[in-house]
Amino acid sequence: MAAPIVGFIGFGEAANLISEGLLQEGIKIIYAYDVNANHPTFGPAIRERMEKLHIPLASSLEELCEKTEYIFCATSAKAAEPIAKDIKSYLTPDHYYIDINAASPMVMEKVADYVAETRAKFVDAAVMDSVPLKKHKVPMYISGSGALNFQKIGTQFGMNLTFISEKAGSSSAIKMFRSIFMKGFSALLLETIQSSRKYGVEEIVMESLNQSVTGKPLGETANMLLTRTAIHAERRVAEMNEVIDTLGMLNVDATMSEAVKRKLQLLVDSGVREKLNNQAPSHYSQLIDLLDSSKH
Repeated sequence: MAAPIVGFIGFGEAANLISEGLLQEGIKIIYAYDVNANHPTFGPAIRERMEKLHIPLASSLEELCEKTEYIFCATSAKAAEPIAKDIKSYLTPDHYYIDINAASPMVMEKVADYVAETRAKFVDAAVMDSVPLKKHKVPMYISGSGALNFQKIGTQFGMNLTFISEKAGSSSAIKMFRSIFMKGFSALLLETIQSSRKYGVEEIVMESLNQSVTGKPLGETANMLLTRTAIHAERRVAEMNEVIDTLGMLNVDATMSEAVKRKLQLLVDSGVREKLNNQAPSHYSQLIDLLDSSKH
């Protein structure tokens, strides 16, 4: 197939590195439009990146659309929806609009709606690893009206694309909800290690956690922890009070422990233990269903 003509809205680090990789894979022409290209502070670095890769600067979104077929929006989450609104006048049914911003699934749904008005194809692309390490080969989960076709085209040029569904927002949802665990886990680990070291038990605590966390598949671990939490939340609230008091005496910030206590108290207040007759459910999905039903 003929190499597609690619455009980038925003030419920061991600756009620069993905462009570099795509050019090495045989993409012949890439254009870019960046609202800060002539900014006195940000502009020089943007233009230097483009000049190094011989990427022409489009003067407007309209020009970018006129000259390209596959348009990547690589700006920021807060700009995703406004840019989609601005560019829709210039998109045609021949365009693929690929948004790689780390926005919420609801924002991606709104972007998809704007793109749908033009009959262009939309791709919600969730970047799942480090762009500096992998450039254009960084794993992306993709969804939306154009995702399946884009997967076929992108993989021919070395992209690592996993099709999720035709529903825009679903790939961004995976990234966002995964980040709850990963960022929360990092913060909990920091609090755990800092306090453990104060008492000289860091290595033992780490080894104990290693056995608990990595000893089983995550699904089994989730089932073990959440089903027991469903009926023991009240006792664990009291235990977290002890933890918070201890961290206070050790002069260790207890932000995460305080948040854990609040989450457990919400579980107590929901009355799930009573609904379960003080019996642990056989699967954590029963707990989730009970919590969801209590909201209605």
